[in-house]
Amino acid sequence: MNKLYKIKILILETIEKIINSFGVADINTRLEQILIDGLLYCIQEQTTDDSNQILLNAFGVIVNTMGLRMKSYIPPVCGTIQWRLTNRSAKIRQQSADLIARIAPVMKLCGEENLMGKLGVVLNEYLGEEYPEVLGSILSAMKSIVNVIGMTKMTPPIRDLLPRLTPILKNRHEKV
Repeated sequence: MNKLYKIKILILETIEKIINSFGVADINTRLEQILIDGLLYCIQEQTTDDSNQILLNAFGVIVNTMGLRMKSYIPPVCGTIQWRLTNRSAKIRQQSADLIARIAPVMKLCGEENLMGKLGVVLNEYLGEEYPEVLGSILSAMKSIVNVIGMTKMTPPIRDLLPRLTPILKNRHEKV
């Protein structure tokens, strides 16, 4: 692991701790933009497994603490996540699904139910995932979306999802 990467991880951990301790009330619009741009950069550039949990935790803390202030950043964040769901690497697909699970409550708060519906459709397409860890994260992301928008507003409808989920029930992997 190179020095620059270690520094990025330390910065993420530091930002997470600062926001946990002090919140985001004193962050102005420019700093907010820089923070989200840096977070998106970290998501796009992350390739190793050892810092995945640090990135997920920092992402969750930042997004959830910012709450309604995330409204203008939700589309680019979701675009990045959706793009990474198509990646060849199983770990990157898993991370993308985990990010969706963490951002769903804030998307509801920001009134982005339509975008969550689109993410639900994309996640539905990946229910045939061959890696159990990734499939477990996809199911978790779908669960988060259903919990936030409700079964009646889920896209695709639950009645269409159930036949696809039935074979998955046979999977004995702990995460699934």
